[in-house]
Amino acid sequence: MHIEDHLFPKRAHYHTYFVHNIPLAEYRDKLRLACEQRDKSDRDFVIIARSDAARVQGFKEAIKRVNVAADNGADMGLVFPRTHAETVATPKLAKVPMIYVQSRGNRDQRPLYSNVQLKDMGYAGCIDAIFAVGIQFHFMKKALQELKRTGDYTGMTQAEWITARKQVEDIIGLEDYYRIEQATVEKLYGRKAKSKK
Repeated sequence: MHIEDHLFPKRAHYHTYFVHNIPLAEYRDKLRLACEQRDKSDRDFVIIARSDAARVQGFKEAIKRVNVAADNGADMGLVFPRTHAETVATPKLAKVPMIYVQSRGNRDQRPLYSNVQLKDMGYAGCIDAIFAVGIQFHFMKKALQELKRTGDYTGMTQAEWITARKQVEDIIGLEDYYRIEQATVEKLYGRKAKSKK
C-alpha cells in the first residue's frame, strides 16, 4: 500500500502536476499509525512511503519525508525525481529501498529508464504506471479502426486467437467454474438430470 503525503480525500492532482501536500508532522503520524496497524495485522504487508514533495517543495524535502517515514516503520519509499541527477541520488540518500515510477508519455519531462538501468542505480522496483493501459489503448484503437474501415481484423491468425482465448480462460480459471457448474447447476438442471425425469 502507498501511504501518501496528500490531502484526504485524495485529489487526482498529479495528472495536472499540481500537488496538495500535507505538513510533514501529519505525514509522519499517518505513516506511523499505518505501520503500527501493519505490525498488529500482518508484518508481511508492505507499506510504501510516497512523497510528491519534489514537485513543490523540492527534492531534498521529498527525501526528508521518505526518511522520516522510514524512521517510523515504512518498508519502501517512492519519490518523483525530476532530473537524472535526482534519480541517481534517490536510492543513495533514502533509508529504505526505493521504487521508481516510470511514467511513459508524462508531460513534465521526468526521465525514463530501462529496468536494468534502474536496478544498476539501486532501485528495488519499478511501477510502470501507464505501460499496460497505453499498449492496450494504442493497439485496440488500431484494431477497431481496421474493423470499422474493412469490416474485419487481420492482426492475428486463427492459431493466435485460439491461444489467446485459452490463455484468457486460464487466467480467469474458467475450468474451475465449469467444475463448480457441473457439481451444482448441471447436476440439478443439466441434460442428464432432465433425461431422468
